Amino acid sequence: MKIIILTIVLILPAVFGLKAQGDKDKAFMENVISFQLGVERGYFKDLNFSPLHYSSSGLVINLGYQRYLKNDNRLFFSSNIQMGELNTAVSEFNISDHSNVNLELGFLRNIPVNASKLTLWLGGQYHFYFDAVFYEGTEAITFYGLHSLDLTASISWDISSKHALSSTISLPVFGLLLRPPWTGWDKYIVEHEDNRLPLYFRGKWTSLNDFFAFNWNIQYYFAITPGWSLTAEYQFRYYRTDELKTAIIPSNQFTVGTRFSF
Repeated sequence: MKIIILTIVLILPAVFGLKAQGDKDKAFMENVISFQLGVERGYFKDLNFSPLHYSSSGLVINLGYQRYLKNDNRLFFSSNIQMGELNTAVSEFNISDHSNVNLELGFLRNIPVNASKLTLWLGGQYHFYFDAVFYEGTEAITFYGLHSLDLTASISWDISSKHALSSTISLPVFGLLLRPPWTGWDKYIVEHEDNRLPLYFRGKWTSLNDFFAFNWNIQYYFAITPGWSLTAEYQFRYYRTDELKTAIIPSNQFTVGTRFSF
């Protein structure tokens, strides 16, 4: 399964990058490509894996593409990849490999507001969230996956011609929830060892009665040129379910990077 996760990382084409809009007389730039690197710090609890509480840490890679349409509506496709470890204060020998993948594909509609420096968007997205833990290779595993439909809102503030802030929040409301069998492995997983794609769609269709999650970020942009900016972002995710056994996974990510508009 680790090989599949890495494969997904390599083929992900994009991440969410938000265009800091300038004055209306500037040339309209339809496309935005962004790249960010950073670190993650978080908390992990999954009673199907262990009764212990863990802290998580790792590296984060964000890649993304975004296109502005007529009336400043937006299409976006984003990827967020985290690779790191879980540690617990109970023992230094309980270190586990930890991976997290997020894919988001969505549409946001521009909502007119009575403020020249503010822009508001409302819409929705498809979001694939997958968190996986491996202890001693495959001696013990667990995962929490969710193919969800999210309600999404985003706002941007042009502070000046060179500085801008944006923030986005999304709330999953319905989706396909993926949890492991009681033992981590079962006959179905073994039978699909050479064709693992079906494993990422083996789950239960459900809504907020079986999970709760939300994603929020805030980004700062500094424009070097009209088409090139430096970025800094804080991303918070919270995922919880009591399906099978309780799993709680909050995550804090801090990244810096760049984006190009054209």
